[in-house]
Amino acid sequence: MAIREEEVEQLVERRLDAIVVPTGNGMAVDLGDHAGAVARVRRHVLRRLLIADVVGLATAAVVSPLLVSAVSSNPETTADRLGPIMFLNLAMIPVFIGVFAVYSLYRGSTRRISLSVFSDLRNIVHALLVSGFLYAIVGYVAHQAYQFQDGSVGKILAMCLVAVIAVPLARVVSFGLMGRAPTGSVPVIVVGTGKLAQTVASHLRAHSSVNFVGFVDDSPLGRSDVLGELEDLPELCRRHDVARVVVCFSRTHPERTTEMLKALSGKVGVSIVPRYYELITSRSHVEDLSGLPMIDIAPASLSASSRFFKRTFDVVVSSVILVLLSPFFLAVSIIIACTSPGPVFFRQARTGRNERTFSVLKFRTMSEDAEERKAEILHLNEVDGPLFKVSDDPRVTRVGHFLRRTSLDELPQLINVWKGDMSLVGPRPFVVEEAAGIEGWARKRFEARPGMTGLWQVSGRNELSHLELCRLDYLYVASWSFWWDMQILWQTPATIFKGRGAS
Repeated sequence: MAIREEEVEQLVERRLDAIVVPTGNGMAVDLGDHAGAVARVRRHVLRRLLIADVVGLATAAVVSPLLVSAVSSNPETTADRLGPIMFLNLAMIPVFIGVFAVYSLYRGSTRRISLSVFSDLRNIVHALLVSGFLYAIVGYVAHQAYQFQDGSVGKILAMCLVAVIAVPLARVVSFGLMGRAPTGSVPVIVVGTGKLAQTVASHLRAHSSVNFVGFVDDSPLGRSDVLGELEDLPELCRRHDVARVVVCFSRTHPERTTEMLKALSGKVGVSIVPRYYELITSRSHVEDLSGLPMIDIAPASLSASSRFFKRTFDVVVSSVILVLLSPFFLAVSIIIACTSPGPVFFRQARTGRNERTFSVLKFRTMSEDAEERKAEILHLNEVDGPLFKVSDDPRVTRVGHFLRRTSLDELPQLINVWKGDMSLVGPRPFVVEEAAGIEGWARKRFEARPGMTGLWQVSGRNELSHLELCRLDYLYVASWSFWWDMQILWQTPATIFKGRGAS
């Protein structure tokens, strides 16, 4: 997103030298040991990240000359010359690590609630480009001074291209190991107990790398997991080894909350959910006006160039996947046809871009008379608003249960993507009756093609309320970027594998 987390925290955090934090009851809590524990966790994360990057870069340093040698017809690129090339590549790793540090790939990672390889991918690519440029300068100087011939641009480019794959892959392995280690779980406390605080808590619980401890509020709204009042926060942080506090709206006076957070800052990580957060998108940015942070509200729309780029990506990717999965399509079609009467594909009218109706394609997972039987189970509806969803729908076939649980029934929507009715990533494709119930600002969703996956898929699927679905769709349309689409596509397989929110 355009709002960089480190920018916001630099503006709202104030590092204090005092270790003793005063509380409202006149007592004091020594956070020195706790701050040391948090620092040890951060050092652990940094070591894992550093080791992962060194391993990834070393792999690229060794593999890239072998690839160049395999595809090159140049007799100079022989096995006896691979040694010097690999040595120079390995010697440049400290330069790459230094550039990674400049791009906040280490310090910035320790200041997040959850670690994500994809959120760092853009900075990794940029850092590799800059590192490759510096490597080229070193190679040129070495050539001029020592007539060293093994630092050519082609070999440098090969190392950087391999590193684009090797470094994120090494981080994925490292993050996976951290997720299973006790030090990889980040204890978090939420300040506030209102609706926003509950939403934030639900998202925190969904992260395997986060340990949601509980709420803190002076005037709790009927929550059973409230740990105490605001004045208890320092002691609670020490007792539960809390690494981060997330501040949502509460009834506590803002001045009192600010004083407490200033005292905690530097000892415990602090994240703040800003007011009017619904208006803040990925194209918003933080402006410093004489020390006063101001957040710009970017216009909520997709430009013509963005639409063209997104459509081109959809056509290319859907075409490739359809060709590769054609044998699977045939096998599933045969199984459906042999296990229940009716057509292989299920067609249903959906509302797409500019409120145009189209026919969405799915593998049939219900009995042939499912639409006629819908009125019989309307009383079993489990979601609010105009949506209709039943977990144990009696109309679903045995094969259909598997296809729906794994989301394989939605693969024929690739045909809709190729035709232009849908996109790989976009708002949820509502049926016509459900779409008719969407009003006001939520109609912004109709400016984009509905997607096979989207924020609704990776944020909870059927667990989300109708209002939350509309908010996510608005946020997606208002904040679209290619990198965000890539991140959603990256997260979708894991979400489907966990079966979160699936019916």
